[in-house]
Amino acid sequence: MDNSCIEKTMHRYNCRQISKIQDFMLSEMDEDNLQETLDFIKSNDMEKKKKYKDILYQGNDYRGLFVEGNQYLISSTEDTVFIIDKISEENGVRKEQTRIFIPIMDFVYLISNKEKVMKWIENNQSEM
Repeated sequence: MDNSCIEKTMHRYNCRQISKIQDFMLSEMDEDNLQETLDFIKSNDMEKKKKYKDILYQGNDYRGLFVEGNQYLISSTEDTVFIIDKISEENGVRKEQTRIFIPIMDFVYLISNKEKVMKWIENNQSEM
């Protein structure tokens, strides 16, 4: 994989979205939960309820099937991943700044190449 693929993908997002992607990957994604996260976002709702019931969000503030992480909630539909910065929302940050929608293909690519994506973000922050 070369930097041009990362660059092409990252240019679909604005500065705020890239910052959220970066923060999400730092706080939620590691080798221990990568495959489980990928499997979850690719699962239909019935599979999510059955296979992931122990890690699903149990509160009343958000509708849908979300996996609850340290700071973020994550869910998916057929072709989109939905990420919510739950902690920021609890502290009054507007939803426009705490939520991001990412096509599943982009999400899979980004988290599967986390180290290279993080390096790209670090090297390009001054341009954002």
